[in-house]
Parts: sequence; C-alpha cells; structure tokens
Amino acid sequence: MKGLLFAIVLFFICINNLWAQESVTNDTIDESIRVYDKLCPILGGDSIRYTNGVKCVGLMKDYYPNKVLKHKGYYDQGQIVTVFTNYYDNGTMERNFAIKTETKGNLELYYRNGKIKAKGEYIKGEMLKWEDYFEDGKLEYAEEYNRGMDYHLYMRFYFENGMPKVLFELTDTKKRMYSYKEFYENGRVKEEGAKIQNQSSGDYMQDGDWKYYDENGKLTLIENYIRGSLNEEQKF
Repeated sequence: MKGLLFAIVLFFICINNLWAQESVTNDTIDESIRVYDKLCPILGGDSIRYTNGVKCVGLMKDYYPNKVLKHKGYYDQGQIVTVFTNYYDNGTMERNFAIKTETKGNLELYYRNGKIKAKGEYIKGEMLKWEDYFEDGKLEYAEEYNRGMDYHLYMRFYFENGMPKVLFELTDTKKRMYSYKEFYENGRVKEEGAKIQNQSSGDYMQDGDWKYYDENGKLTLIENYIRGSLNEEQKF
C-alpha cells in the first residue's frame, strides 16, 4: 500500500544514571540533559529527584565537569513545577521549558549553534502541538492535535528547500476526514487522496479515489479504497 506510514516519534530518552558527571561524548551529553524531562509532570514525567534523601525543593543547579552550567530548575516535592533550562557543555541553551498553567507548558529545543531546533506545547503530559526545524531555520515538520488529544488537526512535512513534502489536513471534524497530498521535491504532486480516522483504533485509513503521478505530473494510477481496503485500480 502506497502512502506515508505515520509513526509516533519518541523525542525524549531516559538514561540510567541521571546525575553522572564523568567525561562523555557530545551525543551522550545531549542524552543526559534530556532526562530532566522525566522530572516534569506536564511533560509526562513521573520521576522524583532527591538530595541527601530528601525530595528537592526550590532552585536546583547541575554542572558539567568543566564547571559549565548544565541544568537549572525550580522544584517542589522532587519535581519541576515552574521552569527549567538545560545547556550543552559549550554553554549554549539546549532546551527551555516554562509552565503556562497548572496543566499546560511550552518547550523549546535548540541546536548546539543556538538556532531553534523544535518547539511545542504540552497539556496534561501530552504533546498538543509540535514543530521541528532544519539547522538553517526552515520548518521541517509540524503537527497539532485537537484539545481532547483524540485526533490530528494537521501534519505537515517539508523538504530542506522549503517545499512541502506531505500535507495532511483535517477537512471534516464530524466524519474525521482528511485530505492527503504527497509531493516530489520539484513541487509536483506525487499522490493525493482522502483519509478517514478509525475512531476506535485512531488509525488513519485511505478512503475513496487515490491518484498517483510521475515526476512530470502525469497521472499513472488511480486506486479506489473503502475505509482502508483496496476496491479497484486503474493504470494509465
């Protein structure tokens, strides 16, 4: 079956030793500063931080072996409650999180050169809205869910040249119908059709006529689907 396969990407990875200070590679350093997300309930974290056997309260700071600030955040009962900021070992900000309400917060991630890498909005531990960026600042990916986190409002992918790669847009909220277009890098449409969400499983299924084109824009195939099942096809 043609079409893009959607997958949930895990952005934050937990390592075993949270407070390790040994000399490590840059990749390992990047991983070690991501684990602070696990201490922030709004980001879905449920870990508790202790100091001398007592749950941390107030401003906490951690440093790399070279004395560069690694992390600072405000804690209550061992968890981050307002804001926290992480840094690369070169002193550049790696991520910044700020709570908007008791259930909402904004997260921003940065490349080691200081440029924006990603940003998103969280609600009750779930990612409501997210954007990824290429290192040159161009948008690479964007998605947003409805407030109930039941379905996507859109998903958009882009090539490094700024041209759209995939556009997946909600067209009928009640029926959970979406338009889907995938593009060649030259800007021409590669395939297009409609998707419908299976509201019990959450999966998005091809539905109705799907059209496929070559890089010159010539129609090469039409497939007809009925809620994810191929019904018939016509080749050109």
